[in-house]
Amino acid sequence: MKWENVAWGSSIFIVLTFIPPYLDKIGISFWLKAVCAFAVLFSVIFIVSKIKFLQKSVTKKVGWLSLILVFIFVSILDSLINE
Repeated sequence: MKWENVAWGSSIFIVLTFIPPYLDKIGISFWLKAVCAFAVLFSVIFIVSKIKFLQKSVTKKVGWLSLILVFIFVSILDSLINE
């Protein structure tokens, strides 16, 4: 496992958590919202793949633990923002 995989999972979760509610507030249709989410997702994944630090290997235990911690942090942050 590489840090890149952890960053991909984290970025997918972050984009799918924060982009749709923002686009709902603007009043964008479902299809345009999906296109925007995919565009942002592919852009983030492309940028993540170019970062040299993220090409280093990591053990599966540390990778999964980091990913779970990011999920928890983003979920708490989302609940605090949307109160």
